[in-house]
Amino acid sequence: MSNNSALSNLASSIKPSGAMFHEEFTTKQAMHYNIPRMVVDMSAMDETKELNKELEFDIRDCGDNFAGRNSSASCLMTKWDMHKHYESFAKLGKAACAVAESGALAVRTHADGTNNPIKLYVQETWGLIYTKGHTTKAHTHWPSVWSYTYCVNGEQCCAPLVFPSVEGGSYEIFPATSQLIVFPSWINHLVPEHTCEHERIMISGNLDVIWD
Repeated sequence: MSNNSALSNLASSIKPSGAMFHEEFTTKQAMHYNIPRMVVDMSAMDETKELNKELEFDIRDCGDNFAGRNSSASCLMTKWDMHKHYESFAKLGKAACAVAESGALAVRTHADGTNNPIKLYVQETWGLIYTKGHTTKAHTHWPSVWSYTYCVNGEQCCAPLVFPSVEGGSYEIFPATSQLIVFPSWINHLVPEHTCEHERIMISGNLDVIWD
């Protein structure tokens, strides 16, 4: 018991000191794709349009789960586990996994030297609807490995996804309907104030490794 107590005290007393790590993020690391050309079962544009209709319907069906209580986002936000309740979110999650798996930051092998592919699963995913005045503060999705965002309905005039800690200044990606963006979860990102009169409808999610 005393050892457990000592370890607890040690953990609570740790304070960062010295140099702190600073993220370095270049535009090349921001992988953004149009879903139709990345995932086989969603390769036709007509299928993607139908998926967008389903996603929007399911977001509205779920409704606002946080009512402004989320510490980062001020917009409508559904519950975190939409992929467990709605097929549209599960389908999109598979697409995000496929993209992230194709862009693995490292490779691993079995003991015999053969390739041991890294497989991912959807840890959580949720829907968001931004209306005029809504924002999302700078944050990360750590400790997940990959994060993704998908534009269900948006235009170039909508508020962009911003990565503020990049070399030479922030990096902005403006939304385009059916655009999927996959990025490392530890990267800081934000959405500035949405100034459009129309809605900015998005999906976000986190992916983690399936450990055999």
